[in-house]
Amino acid sequence: MEKYSEKLAKVLDFFIFGASIVAILAWVVGKPLFYDQHGPVMSIFTAISLFMIVGIRLATRYLYLWPFTMSIAFLLIVGGGNFSSILMLLSAPTVHIKTSSSLVMTSIFTSLGIVLFCIYEILVYLRKTPKNVFILDDILIHLALVPGELSMIGHLFNNPTYLSMGIDPRVGISILEMCFMAALAASTVFGNKNLFLWQFLKGGVGNQVIFCALFANQYIAPLLYLSIMGKSSDSFGTELFIMFAGVLATLGFLVIQAYGQNKDFEGRL
Repeated sequence: MEKYSEKLAKVLDFFIFGASIVAILAWVVGKPLFYDQHGPVMSIFTAISLFMIVGIRLATRYLYLWPFTMSIAFLLIVGGGNFSSILMLLSAPTVHIKTSSSLVMTSIFTSLGIVLFCIYEILVYLRKTPKNVFILDDILIHLALVPGELSMIGHLFNNPTYLSMGIDPRVGISILEMCFMAALAASTVFGNKNLFLWQFLKGGVGNQVIFCALFANQYIAPLLYLSIMGKSSDSFGTELFIMFAGVLATLGFLVIQAYGQNKDFEGRL
């Protein structure tokens, strides 16, 4: 199972690497993929960020002379650039977002997800995922998925707020961008066998059923609420708090399980 997951992670990394190059070249030649003047578009800056994150993984894996310090430096550039983008859009969106410009900024939600992935990657390069109570690596990956969940709600129920759209309707999380981020998350999870999630799932069918229930509570409950109650407005609603409750429930449960396993291990010593 571990060998299969690692192979799948490598395939996904190569796919993201190649697809991000295509997305960058499409912007360079002036024909962005799935461009929509009135809807979210995947930014060239997002494509460059994904290209660099996955490119660093591939270089570390296959280029034996690739320096460790180069990986950290590039990840800091990507993470720092996206963090700066968030500050720019929060502080002065009317200055930095121009509908007349051919370039599209990366949305705040997307940049937040990329920053979290960069922090995770830096930690993994500095040390292997440790087996302790505070499962930071699992938490970072889980939180990086939250913007994708928000964008899914936005697309399914036509709510621009969840798509991180504002002055420029092109600045948001497009479906293409969601696919890229989902593939990155999957390759990240499949590529790290030391994550606590894998240890928990190996505990048996019962653990797998529990995690599926937590997953459904986090991702499906908000959608069911909106399907039954309907969209009340184009802003954040009750579904957001239902989703956050699901996020806290999943993370809290995994942290408690990690604490329990750690106490059992200490008891055997």
